[in-house]
Order: sequence, then C-alpha cells, then structure tokens
Amino acid sequence: MQKLKCRWGGALGLLVMVVTLCAGGEVQSAPATPVQNAIFDTIITVNSGTDPDESQSKTCLTDTPCTLRRAIVQARLATSRPVLINFNIPAEAAHGYDAAQQLWRIQVYNTTQTSIFRRLNGDITIDGSTQPGGRTTGPKIVIVGPGTGTKDGLIVGDVAGNDNIIIRGLGFQNLKTSIYVNTGHNLIENNWFGLNDAGTAPLLRSANPQNGSGSDGVALITGADYNEIKNNYFLGLNGVAAAIRGTHNTFSGNFIGTRADGRVTEKKTDPSLICTPEDWLGGSGISVADSDNTIEDNVFAGIRIQISQWSLQADSIRVSGQRQTIRNNRIGRDGANTAIGVCGRGIYLSDGPKTLTIQGNQIVEAELSAISLNGALYDANTLRSNVILKTKAWPHLEGASRPESAIQVNPSLPDPFETFRSARVTQISGVTVQGTAGANSPCPNCVIELFRDDTDNITETLASLAVVTANAQGNWSATLATPLAEGQGLRTTSTTPQYNTIPNMSAGTTTGLSELYVAGYKVYLPLTLKH
Repeated sequence: MQKLKCRWGGALGLLVMVVTLCAGGEVQSAPATPVQNAIFDTIITVNSGTDPDESQSKTCLTDTPCTLRRAIVQARLATSRPVLINFNIPAEAAHGYDAAQQLWRIQVYNTTQTSIFRRLNGDITIDGSTQPGGRTTGPKIVIVGPGTGTKDGLIVGDVAGNDNIIIRGLGFQNLKTSIYVNTGHNLIENNWFGLNDAGTAPLLRSANPQNGSGSDGVALITGADYNEIKNNYFLGLNGVAAAIRGTHNTFSGNFIGTRADGRVTEKKTDPSLICTPEDWLGGSGISVADSDNTIEDNVFAGIRIQISQWSLQADSIRVSGQRQTIRNNRIGRDGANTAIGVCGRGIYLSDGPKTLTIQGNQIVEAELSAISLNGALYDANTLRSNVILKTKAWPHLEGASRPESAIQVNPSLPDPFETFRSARVTQISGVTVQGTAGANSPCPNCVIELFRDDTDNITETLASLAVVTANAQGNWSATLATPLAEGQGLRTTSTTPQYNTIPNMSAGTTTGLSELYVAGYKVYLPLTLKH
C-alpha cells in the first residue's frame, strides 16, 4: 500500500496549495492560482470574525468592524473590479479564534433570509487562505450556519452575467446548500463541505444522522456554464455532494466521502455492519445533468447516507444528459489506495443519456452495480477501460428483474441493445486471442475491448488487456502482454462504428460484458470443447 502525502498550504495569499490525485494512488500538493499574481482594483479586508446583525446595507465603509457580511455588501456596490475579500482577523476568542484548531469560526447571525449573506455579483474573490497565521492543514476560515442548518450559504451570481467569482479556502458547516452557483466562469476550490474542524469526521447538523452534515455542498443551476469545482472535500451530505447542471463545467480533483487527509479510517470491516447505520457516514455522491460536463480525477470512498434499510443507497456518480465525460475517477478506494467500497452504485447512467464517455474509472467494492445502464432513449454511450473489482457476489434486489452486476443492462433499455451480444472469443493460445462477433449480433469494424477476469463466478473487469478493431466480417485478433494464468479468463465489450450496427442505435454504443472465456479452451462454433 502506498503512503498518503496530503498537505494544505497558502498563508497570506502567497500561494494557495490544493490537493490533487496523482498517478500511483498517492495524494500530493499542487499549486492553484496564486492570489499575489491576480490584479484587484478593490481590496476589502475582513478584520472581525463576528456577525452582529443581518443588515443587508451596512458595509465596511459605513460601519465597524469589517465583517464578512459587510464586506460582501461592499463588494456588491464596488464600481472598480475585480474585488478581493481577504482576511486579517485577530487571533482572539471574541473573534471566533480556536487556538487548539488554529482556525477562525464565523458563527453566522440567525437571519430571517433563506441564505446567510447577500448574493455575490461578478468579479468577486473570497479567499480564506489570505488570513495570516493559523493552520496549514485545512481552511483557516470556517463559516458556520445558524440554528439547525436550514439556511443556504453563499449564492454565486445574482443575475445573468455575474461571472468570474472565486470561492477559495473556506470551511462550510451546518448549512443546507453551502454554495449555489447561478452563473458562469466561476471557480470553487480548496474548500471543505460538511467536515468537522479537524477534518476527521462529518459535522452533523443535528443529533440525527439522517440530516447529515448538510443537504448539498455545491449546486449549479441549468444555465451555469464553464464553472470549475476542484480540489474540495465533501463529507456527510445527505442530498448530493455536488449537483452539476449547465454545460462545460469541470468537477476534478475532489474527495467525496473521505476525511481531509483523503482516507477513510473508520470503515467497518465486519460484513454484518458494512453499509448499516453503524458504518462510516461518507454522505452522498454527485449528480450530473444537462450536457458537456467533465467529471475527472476524483476520489469517492465510503459513500453512505442514513436511510431506511429498504431504500437504495446513493450513487457515487449519477449522470444523465448528453456529451458528458466521466473519466479517471477512483470509486471505492480512498486517497491511500485502500479498498473501502461504496454503499450504492458506482456510476448510474440515468434517464436514457446519449453520447457519454465513461472511461478509465476504477470501481472497487460497490455494494450495488459498478456501472448501471438505463433508459429507453439510451444511445451512443462509450465505455472504455473501466476497472471493476468485487469480492462478493453481486446482489439481486427484491423485486428487481435483473441482478446487480459489473455492467448492469437494465430492461428499460432499447430492446435491440438488450439482445445484442458482445464479441466472442474463439481461441486463446498463449498471448494470442482470436474472436468474432457475438451470437446473432453482426459487428463489422467494431472496437473490441478485452478484460481480464478470474473464475470466482463474480463478474469483474480486473484489467483492460487490449483494444482492437474487428474486420468487415466481425473477426478480430489481439495479442496480450503475457499469457493468462490458471484461473483467469477474458470478457469482452463491443463498441459500434456506425449507426444501425445495433438496430436503430448510433455509432459509439458500447455493449454490456460478455460471458467469461477461460484460458485453455477453444471454441468450435457452436460447441465449446476443452483441449
């Protein structure tokens, strides 16, 4: 197992450091946008951690001290932009300073409004890392919602065109939806959503775990385009960690369901306790809708919400819409590369999506299907090089017509897709594999992917071994890097090259998985004989 390397940096705004997932399973630091290199026409310095009233008109020019609430009102009125709201709060308990944690809590006034502060209009940056002193292992400024956590947090964008807003280096606790995004070209990075001060567990809104640490972390509306949400931590949220709507948004380098060091250390290992109310409360995953969004290089581990045992657990990624890209995400392994699992499905393709790319994801110990395909309008979705690991049998849920599986083909899909069979392996000889189209499923010029699996009767894709293209007759061959070992076999998927290869479906449609073809067998169609 590789060691976790996870740090937090960025005092005085000299350089904000963010956490990104790197190859090989480690977590390393990478620089984000340096505040010192940005040019601000207006700088407002918050010098108090108090929030004495809910005034929507007082500013840091009209009243003292300069609170975050007043700074936001002043920033809204600024005629010279862009605006930086930075922090220089005294290290005193009266200003929310916690000497043990070396952070400042801004306990928000119990406002009568639905959100805690005025909406942010365009070209405003709020950067918690500018606070001098304090810790280097997490946000120095933590915004704590009032009462029982029913108020929304920051509202990014008041009206259309209020773009180019940056929210960086803040902790959010005891809120309903921590950040709403209404506009485009905004950046949300290096924040904590729902974590306790130490970053070791979710901070619940009440004694009832069903309420979670909040409803949603970040929620984008339809029409919020070209936003970037990166290098944040989401934990214990009972709605979704992030709702990605709009177009051309990127969600990358985030940790969902883990501690702030990227790990899940309190996951139950007793099979009778896994995914029960006694297990780690990682919270929900994310949802993706509309079109042209990218979800990449994120870690999802320990995903679980507190619900009835008869209800389905949250998906790690639920995706609908068109032209979405879901790639290189690690689902079920934490930042230390430890197999943790998730309590729901890994990736759920919902409501008949089209032209999705699901590529290079690792899905480990999902309690339900690793990838689930759904919807009567499902079309042109390409699955490639997704690695799926499962050590116990896929369940068959009560009342369901199909069991859960590595790639679940559901009855809501178009009939021609359901009946189309992936490529067959006809011979395995050392490193040479030969095959043809699936039974009654002609597939000229299809792209064939070969996966390694074992013979434990659990459908998996333990490694992608080859991607080849069939000829016009649907025949193909592949060369493996090494021969299959005893107890190993091959599964295939086929991806169509043109419209109507699968009747009435478009090019780029990937089938479900084939049966297992075991080394040492040769297929003389239609019989299977052992050497």
